[in-house]
Amino acid sequence: MDRRDFIKSCSLMAVAGLLFGCRKDVLSELAHVGDVPSVKKFEEEVRQAMAIVRKEMDLVPVSFPKELSLSGKTCKNRFGMVIDLNACDGCGKCILACNKENNIPLVPEKDAADGRFMHWIEMRGNAPFMCAHCGNAPCEKVCPTGAASHSEDGLSTMMYKRCAGSRFCGANCPMQARKFNFHDSKAMGLSRVFNPKVPLRDKGVMEKCSLCLHRLQDDRMRFKTELSVSLKSEVSLKSEEWRGRGVNTACGEACPKKAIIFGNWLDKESPLVKAVAGRTLYAPKSLASFDPSILFIMGRH
Repeated sequence: MDRRDFIKSCSLMAVAGLLFGCRKDVLSELAHVGDVPSVKKFEEEVRQAMAIVRKEMDLVPVSFPKELSLSGKTCKNRFGMVIDLNACDGCGKCILACNKENNIPLVPEKDAADGRFMHWIEMRGNAPFMCAHCGNAPCEKVCPTGAASHSEDGLSTMMYKRCAGSRFCGANCPMQARKFNFHDSKAMGLSRVFNPKVPLRDKGVMEKCSLCLHRLQDDRMRFKTELSVSLKSEVSLKSEEWRGRGVNTACGEACPKKAIIFGNWLDKESPLVKAVAGRTLYAPKSLASFDPSILFIMGRH
């Protein structure tokens, strides 16, 4: 074999190796996709959860949410929701949308049979309920690691890497809105990444509704970018303060009756503030004294 044939032979071998490697990676990826649960499985689990009759919430009137002062810092925003019980028909589409948006895993058959799901939203009576993002959150006070804390925007957040799994926060929530990861859902083939922006949680941590925090973060970054551009071009924006206008949660988007309204309690232009104008606000009795940000309306104006 002369030098020219040798180089040609080596080149062909190298190309064959690359093609085989790519094919192997593609096949491995397809095999992994085949291992994840189908959308139908998630739909079936939601129906199973909704078939379980849970006690209705004892709702009492509460005052309009105000500014929060955290560690000497006053919040300019306070995000929350109101659920219109007159409009809600208990269809459960909000639960499925939340599960997919936040990559909430399935649970083993035994847990499902016992009525123990990881869903961040569940039906209490015929109304959806999730973490109320209390301004004076009892869960945060007992967290030994600071994993449960409050954001500057009034959200009760979870820093999963700090969570030691003590479950003190879950025990101190009057409505048991937090869920504990008893299983390694990824290893058991119970999880699926519908949304790459939200990480899968590990076994041994507590989780709960985040009010689609990732959507708010994305919008804040967009606003800061636009503000920076406007300052450079000397074009002023209508507002130089970020208020989260235009952001919605997955559950709010999925509700066919528009019964779930997300917004900023401190922004008079928010659809949330406009929706509750002249209405009486309600919260579960056991949470009323903790200044919740997720409230309910019912009856006529």
